[in-house]
Amino acid sequence: MRFCILGPAYPLRGGIAQYLAILYSLLQTEHEVSFVSFKRQYPSFLFPGETQLDPGKPRIDVKPEPLIDSICPLSWYRTFRYLKKLKPHLLIFKWWTPFFAPCYATICFLARRFVGARVVFICDNVIPHERRIVDRFLTSLAFSQVDYFITLSHSVMEDLRALKPKAVAAEIAHPSYTYFTFGKTEPEEAKKEIGVTGRVILFFGYVRPYKGVHVLLDAFAKARREIHAKLVVVGEFYEPKDPYLERIDKLGLGQDVMLVDRYVSDDEVGVFFSAADVVILPYTSATQSGVIQIAFAFHKPVISTAVGGIPEVVNDGINGILVPPCDSDALSAAMERFFRENLSASFVANIRKDSPAFSWTPLVEALERYCSQSAGG
Repeated sequence: MRFCILGPAYPLRGGIAQYLAILYSLLQTEHEVSFVSFKRQYPSFLFPGETQLDPGKPRIDVKPEPLIDSICPLSWYRTFRYLKKLKPHLLIFKWWTPFFAPCYATICFLARRFVGARVVFICDNVIPHERRIVDRFLTSLAFSQVDYFITLSHSVMEDLRALKPKAVAAEIAHPSYTYFTFGKTEPEEAKKEIGVTGRVILFFGYVRPYKGVHVLLDAFAKARREIHAKLVVVGEFYEPKDPYLERIDKLGLGQDVMLVDRYVSDDEVGVFFSAADVVILPYTSATQSGVIQIAFAFHKPVISTAVGGIPEVVNDGINGILVPPCDSDALSAAMERFFRENLSASFVANIRKDSPAFSWTPLVEALERYCSQSAGG
C-alpha cells in the first residue's frame, strides 16, 4: 500500500513533526511511504516564536520533499502534481489549526478528484484553544475534503460529531512518545546537568494564556514551604514574559523557579524529563496533550487539570492527580499531597503496567485499514 504523509518535518520543529516522523518510521517498515513537507509553514510575522527550525539533529530521517507553502496557492498545485506522480492510496494529515484549511482543502480536493487518493485527518483538536470567528468556517472547509478521521481523545470526537455528524471516524488514544527516551538519564545526573537539586516539578511546553502558568505560579507559592521543590518551566514564551517575571518577583519565588525560555531540541528533552519527579499541566483548557505521553514514556507521574480529554489518560489517584482548572488552591493541595503521601512509586508502577494502552499499533492498524479501502483491497 502507498501512503503519503503531508505536514511539518525536520528541520521544522515541534511535536507535530516528531509525531509524524514516528508514524513514518512505523509505516515504512511494511509499506511504501512518502513525505511532503513545508518549504514555508508560517509567514514569519504570524509565528510567535524566535525560529521555526529545530536546532538539533533528527532522530528519524523521513526524506521529506519540501513543497508546500501555506500561503502560496501555486505551491499547492505543485504539491498536487507531485502526488499525481506518486499515486498514493492514502494521504495522511495532522490537523491542529484552521490556518491551514485553504491549503489542505485545495490539495485534498485535487488529489481526491484527479489522483483517486483518499484522505485521513488525525485530529489533535477540531476547533483550536484560542478561537477566532472564522475557525468554524475554515474547519468545515477543510473537513469537506476528508474521507476518514482519527481523533486522539473522546472530547475531540464529540467536537467532530457536532461539526460533522456522519464522519467516518475512529477514536484512538494518543500514543506514547518513546521517541525521546533515547535521552533518558539517571534522575540525579539529569538534575545536576540542568543545575538543580532536590525535588523537581516540571512544566514543559510553550507558554500561552491557556497553559495556565500564571495559576501554577500562584499554586506553587502556596505549596513551596511544605514541598521543598524546584519548579522548572521549560518552553518558549508565546506571549510577553514580563508579567510572569513580575509575578515571580511579587510572590518571592526567584530562588525556587527556573525559567528555560527557549525551544528545547529533541536532544535535550530527555534530560528535563529525567530530572523531574512529577510533570504538571495547569491548563485552563485543552483537548489532549502530547506532554502527558512524553511524561509516561519516561514513567513520570502527572498532576493536571481535568480539562478536555486529559481525564481519559490521567486516572486520578492511579497514575496522577486531577484538579479543577483555574484553581490555585486545588493545584497547590495536589502538589502537597503528591510529596506528602509519597505517591510517586505507586503511580510509576501503574504507568508501567498501563503502557501497552498507549501503543502506536492501533493507529497504524487504522491507517492500514483505511488505505486498504482506498486501494480497493
